[in-house]
Amino acid sequence: MKSVIDLEIKTDMTAEQKLEQIAYPVENLQLMLSALTKMHLDHPLPGDELTALLNILHKQVLDIQRSIN
Repeated sequence: MKSVIDLEIKTDMTAEQKLEQIAYPVENLQLMLSALTKMHLDHPLPGDELTALLNILHKQVLDIQRSIN
């Protein structure tokens, strides 16, 4: 399983095509955020793992933002 979903947005795509491209990345973000909120405080992630998760979330949000602008 890839942890980052690369979007393939081209300048000549219609709005519907762009929405199709971002549907799965948005779902993936929802699942990752859900998993983060369900984590127990007595089992914290090591700093590097938490940083990696936050970086993945940040990249996905930026990719989605770029694709719809």
